[in-house]
Amino acid sequence: MTTPLFEDEREFVIRDDGITVFTREAFAKSYFDYDPGEHVVFGGPTTRGKTTLAFDLMEYIVSPDFMAYVAVSKPNDPVTAKRGPEIGLRRVSEWPPPRKIQDMLGGEKPSGYVVWPRFGDLDTDMEKCAEITRKLLMERYSYGASKKNNGGILVMDDTMIKAKIMGLDKEMVTILAMAGAMKLGLWIFVQKPTDSGRTAVWGYEQSTHLFFAKGGDEQMLKRYVEIIGENGPIAKRIIPTLKPYEFLYIHKVTGSMCIVGAK
Repeated sequence: MTTPLFEDEREFVIRDDGITVFTREAFAKSYFDYDPGEHVVFGGPTTRGKTTLAFDLMEYIVSPDFMAYVAVSKPNDPVTAKRGPEIGLRRVSEWPPPRKIQDMLGGEKPSGYVVWPRFGDLDTDMEKCAEITRKLLMERYSYGASKKNNGGILVMDDTMIKAKIMGLDKEMVTILAMAGAMKLGLWIFVQKPTDSGRTAVWGYEQSTHLFFAKGGDEQMLKRYVEIIGENGPIAKRIIPTLKPYEFLYIHKVTGSMCIVGAK
């Protein structure tokens, strides 16, 4: 049972256990307080909607003055292919991207980029993708360090692949540790709290915003309790009760907690 707070248009409800459940749109539009340079972790098994949630949040954050850079590391990604253009991201296959004619003529600027290397050669795809993604990480880091301006958001979907197979663990850990002061935020996606090299561990330690999907074994829930700290036991109780595509949200600094609805 839940208690509606609005008769006509429900932005949120309160469960019987006292946890507030926001609609996805209401949370993303009005309640997700994101500042440049803050890191975000999306935790939970695959196919639980982590990428979709990230795009739903970015829709209300990114702009030509505060860009997102989504690094893709697989040939097919329907969510990114659809949602990227919808929120104003321009797809490019290399980094840095070629300067388009409309840019030089003063055309509409994008709200960021989907950096999607061309795939098709089993022998070279991962090596090529790693090189392009490394260039993106280094360029954004250098930009923030030199200009003391916001470097936007680096969205590292398939974080485990980038850390282990592509060998980018060092670069991502460096950004997690150093880039907050340069207003460069790293958003990472972790299937298990220990499966992505140092990036997973550092990501949970350095991030301001944590999102957890339902799933995982008892050991995984135990690790979440350790990560979350004081509110860990509450989170351990809530996570198994989440509905499909719902997420438990925790603000690491303030300790505030709620559930982000599936829609």
